Amino acid sequence: MGEPFDSELTGKSSTSNPHPDVTGRYYIPGFPIGEGKTDYEKYLRTPELLSLQKTPAESASPEELLFQVTHQTSELWMKLMLQELKHLVQAMNEDKLWVALRSLRLVHDCQRILIQQVDLIGSHISIVEYGKIRLVLGQGSGMESPGFNWLLEMAPKLGEAFDQLLVRRQISIRQIYTDYHNHLELHTLAEALMDFDDLFHKWRAHHMALVARTIGTESHSLKGLATQVLQKGVKTRFFPELLEIRSTLTNESGVAYGGQPLSS
Repeated sequence: MGEPFDSELTGKSSTSNPHPDVTGRYYIPGFPIGEGKTDYEKYLRTPELLSLQKTPAESASPEELLFQVTHQTSELWMKLMLQELKHLVQAMNEDKLWVALRSLRLVHDCQRILIQQVDLIGSHISIVEYGKIRLVLGQGSGMESPGFNWLLEMAPKLGEAFDQLLVRRQISIRQIYTDYHNHLELHTLAEALMDFDDLFHKWRAHHMALVARTIGTESHSLKGLATQVLQKGVKTRFFPELLEIRSTLTNESGVAYGGQPLSS
């Protein structure tokens, strides 16, 4: 870390200073903060990291920093998610279900952060200022995000690993849900995969809502595509069989009681 702010470094006794420091600062006055002098900065490569955004003089809008920061950090969260999803597949292949669940728990929290970041842009970037930002995006689109597309490629591998797990255990999805007390690990894993699917769906829905809020639903993207194209992605689900079992069991229970209203 950097050099602490104390009497040994300043050469002055804190008791003799008529104006003691009340900021709680860590560095001594005049220390070159942000120049990569500390182990913390070297490890996180903060000089490079903090130079990846436009300066105020370069920005097309005062709100462009918010736009860049949210999207750049989203890519980092998706990078972490991708690593954990690879761990998840390996854990399922090795029948280490609680290890798999641990990875999914972290992924879920990353997904919630991604949803919050979409909402952050929607709440704080004005329509006019976003119009200025669009002018410097070229034909850029969130659909070109490497993290987003890597996650789309990863999702089928999760389904394949889960299906193979069920084959090895000689059990069906229906058994996992109808007899979940005796298959608690598998049931918990299935629901955690459903959470991943659900949170991804919500993330896309929040993004669609952001598009509607900032550029409208009748406009065209920077590639000339109608924004309604995004709605197709919102309807996509990774694990349809986990949704189907819900419909199946619900319909069966409806038939069981005849679907009649309760008698008075």
